[in-house]
Amino acid sequence: MLASFTPTTSHAYILASLMIAHIYFVRRFPAPGESFQADGFYCETGGKGLNVLIGLHKLGIPVDGILPCGRTPSSRQQHLEVLSQWALDHIAAPITAEYNGHGVALIDEQGQNQIIVHPGANALLGENHVQPHATSIQRASLVYAPFELPDSAILAAFKIAHSAGRMTVLNPSPYRDISPELLALTDVFILNQTEAQAWLNGMPEHFASCEAALTWLRVIRFNQRFAGKSIILTLGCKGAIALLENGNTYTHTGFITPTVDTIGAGDAFASALLASLLRGDCVNTALRHGCASASLTIRQRGLLAHLPSEKVLHDFLNGEGSTINS
Repeated sequence: MLASFTPTTSHAYILASLMIAHIYFVRRFPAPGESFQADGFYCETGGKGLNVLIGLHKLGIPVDGILPCGRTPSSRQQHLEVLSQWALDHIAAPITAEYNGHGVALIDEQGQNQIIVHPGANALLGENHVQPHATSIQRASLVYAPFELPDSAILAAFKIAHSAGRMTVLNPSPYRDISPELLALTDVFILNQTEAQAWLNGMPEHFASCEAALTWLRVIRFNQRFAGKSIILTLGCKGAIALLENGNTYTHTGFITPTVDTIGAGDAFASALLASLLRGDCVNTALRHGCASASLTIRQRGLLAHLPSEKVLHDFLNGEGSTINS
């Protein structure tokens, strides 16, 4: 569907996940059984789906969606504050569990990260929470979901989307096996190298460059194995690639950027890429916008405040963004 995607509206529907993230900056990652003091810390409200929801909103895309909430007073307050801050009070907020999702991330001196999460309310979002919003899903040109939410909720939304002829986009992160039913309902997969290795049994050398990754996807006959599916693969500073369902390929080399905090870079990429597609841009332009958005966010600590507006992204692409890795 991506090869012929023509949005009927610029609307997106996001199955969002709420995570309270605790970020620690360390010289290096600890060895098993080792304890040491972090060099820095901050706490931020985020979540893979929430990051994309806010990213699209800041880029001027009309968004609707669902964001599960915990029932404790502190959980409700966290939920209310983040949606109110970004003027997204219309997002559905089913109460599904006691606590919101939480996560802990370590970031080393090279900007690389290790993350562990507990899903909280996200894990109990189900079909019964999604079905009442069928009209909003049908109205959107695309529906996006991450794997911080359970299959039952994603399947419910993707079935509604498919019956209405809408494009479905899955970010299988944190990675788990993709069920045959969900595979059948997904049009576009957005993955990073780690997730692609897990899904497609790749090796690190397959991702040494954009060209190497595209060659590997052809060797494993991705288009034949997953007929009708498109894959967009992010490769960090090396850039991103797209292999569409019709066999067409696109590549964008990463921008040269000082790396401070890589948490959420993939979500920044996804939100700008989807925003570009929803405006009717070609895939090559959408990859460029995605890479630029990720580049803008990793140069400073924190994510939501640094997800770019349409103007910030435009200025970057017309100035500083002309510098890319070679």
